[in-house]
Amino acid sequence: MDAKIVVLILGLILLMESPGFSQVRLGELISFPGVIEKVSEDFRFIVVNEAKIILSPDTRIFDESKKELKLNDLKAKTRIQLEVLTTSQGFLAQKILVKKKE
Repeated sequence: MDAKIVVLILGLILLMESPGFSQVRLGELISFPGVIEKVSEDFRFIVVNEAKIILSPDTRIFDESKKELKLNDLKAKTRIQLEVLTTSQGFLAQKILVKKKE
């Protein structure tokens, strides 16, 4: 796991928890790469770079050939590119691009 990404994600989480110091505003769209560490059994969230990412029926999931995937296609140890919306509950996944295995 890239240490810079981990630091960035942890920094974003800390900033969200301390609104007085926050550079990230609620409702802001953020994009970053990561690796899925965990998928909840009910597909309500995934953990990426140690951050909980909330999934919803509106979350769009695609592979690199632009084929649309479903929530149950998400698996641990998969490389992804995320587009998330910052909310008061945390990160809400808007779009997930599943990367090819190397």
